[in-house]
Amino acid sequence: MDLDPILTHADSGDLDAMKAVLADSNSVNKRLKLRDADKRTALHRACAAGHEEIVAHLLSHRANPNVEDEEEWTPLHSAASRGSVSMATLLTEAGADCDATTSSGSSALHYAASKGHDEVIRILIQAGAKVNSKDRSGGFPLLRAAGAGRLQALKILLEAQADLRCKDKSGDNAFHVAINGHHTAICEILFDRDEAEKLMKQENEDGKTAAQMLLDLAPAETRDKIKSIWREKKGG
Repeated sequence: MDLDPILTHADSGDLDAMKAVLADSNSVNKRLKLRDADKRTALHRACAAGHEEIVAHLLSHRANPNVEDEEEWTPLHSAASRGSVSMATLLTEAGADCDATTSSGSSALHYAASKGHDEVIRILIQAGAKVNSKDRSGGFPLLRAAGAGRLQALKILLEAQADLRCKDKSGDNAFHVAINGHHTAICEILFDRDEAEKLMKQENEDGKTAAQMLLDLAPAETRDKIKSIWREKKGG
């Protein structure tokens, strides 16, 4: 499939060529809507490739920031996944929907949280993103951050009133997820919370509490480290 130059230049990051294409076009709006085999527009491709100047130029010509590709990704999903502060800023200022979801039900905040892109998380929250959005597996941004060991991301989400009581489809809460992932620094933050004792006793769908998961954790060195943090925080 031969791609229109607007799509190839968006992918390669050739700003001068992009400017020339749009300057010569008698139907800029129509060209901005052109798609590749995966239904990605030039704006999608520029965001995925990390070409900030191309993104800015396309948006200046009123490229749609909320267009979806075959997997229902918008350009903002790509910007958040890459961790690009400048692209996330450009897109949100252009009216990108921070709560748009992919075919898996993931918002841009899910991707930023799982990858620890802290400044992008802040931008999304400031733009009104829902911190307690749930994907189709029952995952929340807070659980994504906890599961990936993203300490600062977890802190930002908690400060933004992310619900510590959230659970995924397996019934795992943030304590289950952090302990299962051997994330001692995450556990240290969670153990400081007022709800910690209650949530450590909460059972998942397999009938297992986070406290039981900790007792069964291997290797012993990690288990003992997390247990010592619990004793230090709660005295138990």
